[in-house]
Amino acid sequence: MLSPDSRTVAFDLLRPPSGYTLDLAVLTTYTLDLEALLALPLSVVSETEGGLEELLADPLLLLEALRRAGERIQLFVDRSGIAIPRAPRELYSVLESSVHPVRAPGGGVFHPKVWVARFTPIEPGSDTAVGRAEGREDGANDRPLLRVAVLTRNLTFDRSWDVALASEVHPDPERLFEASQPLADLIRALPDLATTPVPKDSVARVRTLADQIGRARFPPPPGFFEDPIRYHVMGLHGAHAPWRPISDGRRTLAVAPFVNRTGLETVRGPAWGKGLLVGSQGELDKLSDDALSAWNDVRTLSDHALDDEAEDIAARPSGLHAKLIAVEHGWNVTWYVGSANLTAAALHGRNVEALAEISARKGRPQGKSGCGIDRFLESGFDQLCTSYQRIEIADADPDVVEARAQLTAARDALLKADMEVVCSGSGAEWTWALDCGGLGPETQSAVDVVVWPISVSEETARPLSPPPALILPIQHLTRFAAFRLSVPVRGVDDVRLTLRLPARGMPGGRVHHALVALISDPGRFLRFLRALLGDLDALTGWNGAGGTGGYGGDEGPKLDSETLLEDLVRTASRAPERLDPARRLIADLCKTEKGRAVIPEDFLSVWEAVESAIRGRAG
Repeated sequence: MLSPDSRTVAFDLLRPPSGYTLDLAVLTTYTLDLEALLALPLSVVSETEGGLEELLADPLLLLEALRRAGERIQLFVDRSGIAIPRAPRELYSVLESSVHPVRAPGGGVFHPKVWVARFTPIEPGSDTAVGRAEGREDGANDRPLLRVAVLTRNLTFDRSWDVALASEVHPDPERLFEASQPLADLIRALPDLATTPVPKDSVARVRTLADQIGRARFPPPPGFFEDPIRYHVMGLHGAHAPWRPISDGRRTLAVAPFVNRTGLETVRGPAWGKGLLVGSQGELDKLSDDALSAWNDVRTLSDHALDDEAEDIAARPSGLHAKLIAVEHGWNVTWYVGSANLTAAALHGRNVEALAEISARKGRPQGKSGCGIDRFLESGFDQLCTSYQRIEIADADPDVVEARAQLTAARDALLKADMEVVCSGSGAEWTWALDCGGLGPETQSAVDVVVWPISVSEETARPLSPPPALILPIQHLTRFAAFRLSVPVRGVDDVRLTLRLPARGMPGGRVHHALVALISDPGRFLRFLRALLGDLDALTGWNGAGGTGGYGGDEGPKLDSETLLEDLVRTASRAPERLDPARRLIADLCKTEKGRAVIPEDFLSVWEAVESAIRGRAG
C-alpha cells in the first residue's frame, strides 16, 4: 500500500539503478498534475531527498533537469484529465512535446496507470549526472533493463491510499512471453489513441519499447509463485465480454473507491462464499441493500485513515483510491492490482484499464507465511477500515442536476471542438489567440466559459466567445490552455480543465527566452554555473542570493576568474562530461544579444581556454 504521504515512492520508480541511465519512460494516467510532471525529470537526474514543493521552487533547477531528462519521458493522459496548475509557470511549454492527450475507443475514459521505464548501461565517459556508474561491476549485463509499475495512483499530488506493483527484468531477444503481451499491446497502441499526431521518432521509440515488453518475463515480488506477472488490459478495442477474475474462488476481497451493481456482480458470483468489500462512503450509499447482499462484510475507510493535518488537505483529493481484488481458491490466492474500479465501464471495456495478476499460497490465519487475505488485513489494512453504515442521500435539487448536466455538455463540446492556438508577432511581444472553430451551442447561454494560457495568472482569463487574444512575451506562449466553466447555481462547483491544443505560428526559442529571463544578470550566471559544476545534487541545495527560489537578487560574493578557472579546469580534468550542462547553457545564452549580455565579458576567454585544452587532449 502507498500511504497519502508517499508520493516520492512513485517518483523513485523512474530513478535509474546503479550503472544505468534512463533511456525512455512511457507513462499512462487518467488525470495529470503538470507540476508533478515538471518534477519527474528532477527525480531522475538528482539524488536529492527534498520535498516536491522545495524542488518546484527552483526554476533553474527544473529547467536543467528538463533539458537532461525531459525528452526521455512520454506521457499519455485522458484528453479531459489535465488539471489547471496551481501556479503559472513559463516552463510548462517544455512539457508540450512529452504530453499526449488520448481518447478511449469505447467512449469511456482512458484510465490505466502504468509506468514503463527502459534503462540502458552507462557508457564510459557519458554524463554521470543522469545515471551513476559507481558500484557497477565489470561485465554487468549490457542489455537494457525494463521496469514496469502498475499503479492505482494518477500522476497528481492527491493524498490518497493507493497500491503499486513494480517489477524489472532484462528482455530476452529470443523469446516472446504470453503473460506480457497485453501490456505490450497497450504500449504499442498509445500513439494511435492520441488526439493529435505523435512525432514519428517518438512513435518509433514507443513501439520498440512495446516489442521489448513482449519479450520480458516480469518476476513477481518475493513470497509469490515464480510464474511471471500476468497483465490484463481492457477497452483497447471498445466494449467486450466482461473481464472476470479467477472463477473458482471461495473467498473474495475487493477494494475500490467506485462501485456499481454490475461491477460487483462481475467480480463475484452468487455461489461464492465469504466476501469483503471496501468502497468509498458516497458510492456505497448509492447502492441498494440488495446490491450489497452478496457481500457478508462491507467496509469504508475509518475516520483516522482519512484525517490529515496537511495545510493543503482541503485543496487536494484524498481518501480511498486503491483498487485491488484478491480471490482465495483452494490453498492459493490470486491478486489483481491496477486501475479498474468495480464498475461496468471499467470491466466491460468502455474504459481503457490495466491490471496485473500474481498468485501465491494463501497461508493460515495469523500465520507468518502466505499472501492471503488475512495476511493482508493483519499487515495494517484492517486498522484503516470500519464497518459500513449507510447514510441516506437527500433528493437532489432539480436545479443542481440540470446545472451539472449543462456543465457536462459544455465540457464535452470543448473536448470535441476543433480548437487551436494561433500565435503571431515578433521580438518581445506576441499575440496568443484561440481559434474556436467547431464549438457547438452547449458552450453558450447558461454556461460561462473563460480561457487563459496556463503560463500566466488566471486573472488574465477571457471569455471564450468571442475568441480571445492576449499579448504575451515569447516565453509565455504555450499550447496548454486552461478553461473554467461555471453556472450561476449555488452548490455547483466549476468545471476546470487544461487542454493541450494544436498550435499554428508557435515560435521556436521559447526555452531560450525563459532561460534568459531566469538568468538576468552576470552575477546569477556565475552562481548558476558554479552550481552546475557541482552537479544537480549540489544545485538542489544551492541557495542563490535572495528572492523566491534563490533567484531574486545579485547580492553575495562575486566569483572571480581565477576561482572559476580553477573549478573549470578541475572539472575538465576529472569529469569532463560534467561540463556538458555548462556548455549548453553558454551556447543558449550566446544565441541572442540579450543572452550574451548576461555572460561576464572576461568569462568567455576563460571558457575558450578550457575548451581548447579539452579539444587538445582529445586530439
